[in-house]
Amino acid sequence: MSFNVFDLLVIVCGLYMAYCAVMMKAKGRINSGVVMSRSLDESQLKDREGFINYIWWKLLIVGLLCAASGIFNMIYTRYAVEAEKYVLVQIVINTVFFILLIVYGVIVVKAQKKYMK
Repeated sequence: MSFNVFDLLVIVCGLYMAYCAVMMKAKGRINSGVVMSRSLDESQLKDREGFINYIWWKLLIVGLLCAASGIFNMIYTRYAVEAEKYVLVQIVINTVFFILLIVYGVIVVKAQKKYMK
C-alpha cells in the first residue's frame, strides 16, 4: 500500500488543534480560526476566561484523537496485508475522524452560544 497524504494532513491538523488548546490554556491566546466562526472574533466574548476553560481541554482531546486516528491509519496502511480488511479498517478510521469533526463543531457552537455577547 502507498503513502496517504490525507493521513498526514489529519495528523498535522490534529496536532495543530492540540497546540492551539495548550496555548489557549497556558498563555490565554485564542486562535479564532480554530475555535470561532469566521464572522466572530475575540472581542465579542463576554467571559474570555470562561470560554477558554470551557473549550481548551475539549479541543486538546479532539486534536489528539484526530492525530491518533491519522497515525493509526498511516501505520495500518503501511502494514495491511488483506485488501478486504484494509478497506473495512479505512472506512472505520475515516468515519471516526469525521465523527470527531462533527463533535468538535458541536462543541464550538455550544461554546459560542454560551460565551458570546
